[in-house]
Amino acid sequence: FNPGRLIALDQAESELFRIECELRERHPDLDLTAALGDIRDPDRLGELFGRYPIDAVFHAAAYKHVPMMESHVLEAVSNNILGTCNLVNVVRQHRVPSFLMISSDKAVNPTSVMGATKRVCELIVSATPPAKSRDTNCVSVRFGNVLGSNGSVVPIFQSQIAAGGPVKVTHPQIQRYFMTVSEAVSLVLQASTMGTGSEIFVLDMGEPIRIVDLAVNMIRLAGLVPYQDIDIRFTGLRPGEKLFEETNTAAEHMLPTYHDKIMIFRHRPPDWSTIWEWLSHLQTLLRERSEHAIIEHIKMLVPEYSPGEQWTEMEQPAAYGARLSANGMDPGTLVTAETLSS
Repeated sequence: FNPGRLIALDQAESELFRIECELRERHPDLDLTAALGDIRDPDRLGELFGRYPIDAVFHAAAYKHVPMMESHVLEAVSNNILGTCNLVNVVRQHRVPSFLMISSDKAVNPTSVMGATKRVCELIVSATPPAKSRDTNCVSVRFGNVLGSNGSVVPIFQSQIAAGGPVKVTHPQIQRYFMTVSEAVSLVLQASTMGTGSEIFVLDMGEPIRIVDLAVNMIRLAGLVPYQDIDIRFTGLRPGEKLFEETNTAAEHMLPTYHDKIMIFRHRPPDWSTIWEWLSHLQTLLRERSEHAIIEHIKMLVPEYSPGEQWTEMEQPAAYGARLSANGMDPGTLVTAETLSS
């Protein structure tokens, strides 16, 4: 693709250094800037975008580990939601032509904090901005697991097989969608050229794979016999996990694009003022460090969100609506699944 300049922003200095070394080794002529920073820091973002002319932003910065985010709600919300909001604000302020956010199939009918935050991020990215901020095409791309990526099941299984087992699978029927790194990157780059703003693209990931079948095949590829040389142990679903992931809801009508592996969901985007009001109250709840109230606040924006059992002792909607009104926020302006799909 031969970019004129590549700026890699990361808050993890070790990973940023590793990526910088790898890119400089593979592409010695690349004009590369490794920038240490955090998307939760709007001043740092403003500094970077003010220093360099940027044509396209690919936003993959997120906390993605489902069970861990169930016990780190404040960090998940702060990083995923507020960080995305900061990025959307800065790209519009600096009139960056193209902004693409990597979303997740876990954003569809979410049962996890991580999935719910990614659905909120989709709404932020697709929200209709004020007229003066419409120079940036902001889109999202939704897909599943990437084989071999950090935290994916493949390197975990490889390590467990090398240690003599057991290979641990949460449930005999659990399935996931998988893509290779090269396929995911290629489709994301192509989707970035299609959007005109507010679209959600969905990548065709083929058929879902049973995780136990993946474990069996990996054991065999290692020259071993499943359940004899290496045992497979079922450990039970973890907090926030589903048996099956979905690529779209029943209300999301997928349309084809000119690429047979990229579909598009066109919807009526929420108004930015609605999102901004919701975000303002979210920041108040973050300062109060009120996890249960934050979960309920997310449900107001993402009504299809089904939190785990640990969040069942929450405020009733009527009581929560009354508290929103007391804080100057109108619950009636919040987005619902029906209004987004109409």
